[in-house]
Amino acid sequence: MFIKFLRLLCAFSFLSVMVIPCSFADEPSRDSEIAGLKAQLQQLMQRIEKLEVEQTVSKEESKKAKEEVTKLKETSQAAQAGRVDLANTLSKLKIKGRAALGFFDSGKAGSYPAGSFEVPDAKLQFGFQPDDINTLVLRFNLNNATSQSPLLDYFFLQSKDFIPALKESPFSLSTRLGRFKLGFGEETWTDNLVEGIVPSNSAARATVVDEGLEFAGKVKLDKIGLKPLGWSVSVSDGNTGVGSDSTASKAFMGKLYHNPIEPLYVSGSYYNSGELDSSSSEMSLAGVTSAIQSGMAWRRSVWELDARYDFGKGKKPLEPIVFSDSKAIVRLSYGEFKDDGNRTRSGNFGFVDGIYNLTKKFYAAGRYSFIDMNGDVTATLNSVTANRYDRFSLGGGYHWSDNVILKLSYDWNKNSGPSVNDADDNLLSALVATQF
Repeated sequence: MFIKFLRLLCAFSFLSVMVIPCSFADEPSRDSEIAGLKAQLQQLMQRIEKLEVEQTVSKEESKKAKEEVTKLKETSQAAQAGRVDLANTLSKLKIKGRAALGFFDSGKAGSYPAGSFEVPDAKLQFGFQPDDINTLVLRFNLNNATSQSPLLDYFFLQSKDFIPALKESPFSLSTRLGRFKLGFGEETWTDNLVEGIVPSNSAARATVVDEGLEFAGKVKLDKIGLKPLGWSVSVSDGNTGVGSDSTASKAFMGKLYHNPIEPLYVSGSYYNSGELDSSSSEMSLAGVTSAIQSGMAWRRSVWELDARYDFGKGKKPLEPIVFSDSKAIVRLSYGEFKDDGNRTRSGNFGFVDGIYNLTKKFYAAGRYSFIDMNGDVTATLNSVTANRYDRFSLGGGYHWSDNVILKLSYDWNKNSGPSVNDADDNLLSALVATQF
């Protein structure tokens, strides 16, 4: 606008100068003044043209600068959005794991007859939670830093409180779908070198990992002054082998658990493999998973009752027990099994164990356990032939930190049966156990 105004002003001045010669033609003294005014007007017009050029250049530069600023803003916003998305993703990812590293020495019939340094337990678990209901869990088996089969021992989707109508009711419900450990018995959650009170397990070590679907939950009983009643039910393939099912029937497991009084926990579990044809069972008892006789169609059923009593309950959770700060914890378990086919194989098993925290740092622990087969039947129990297998374990530990424990223990193992000599498989364990 200012440039246009200057142009109009110059035009008006030019006209005025052109008129002056007519008005003052009789005055020769004005000629020189008119010539000077014309020269000044020409200079002014030139300056105006120069200003127009500079203004055009300035506008172009300003436009380019604005475009550059816009690009920088878009790039910054994109980068920031990327960082936010990555941060949100990482916030939904949870990582935990455990490892046991140390020295193990057993008799000639044991797993470490010459004594060796091992990493017999190393697990790494990832949990991705895309929303408030679902969590995808993957756990890798990295024992001894070698390729395991399967490398991915857990892979399941867990869904909690997915039925809105139950949120205001006394009932809760969650599910698991995929490959996971079934919650049979009491020892199942601590049957490893890191979380167990001693490095070894009980003589029977009843455990099952399978592909299937599990429903679990609790029923609130506060209106009658009781703790909630927990339950779980699952259906799974039943036979060994990852991602395959060789039978038409499915395995079933059911469990009830309750705290009748604050320090006491009790549970009851039942498992039935369904018809296995000639396949091995996913339910393991003292390492025995195969049929009574090669090629025989069979099924396995197992039940177990458990009790746990907590003396001087601490602030840390009871699971895993070895990391608890309770003064002492005692557990008792008893169960029976039956393998049915053309022949029958049956027996009972159990354990009693306890841990006592001598100080905040030191603890002592011990366990007695057995598995006993009815009649004169023998099987390969814990890698040795026996009709009955007993294990006495004594040990202790030092809490190096909240998540690192030094453990030392010794197992006396005794196997017996018709025409069976006691195997030399006692075990000394000295290790570092950690969880995170």
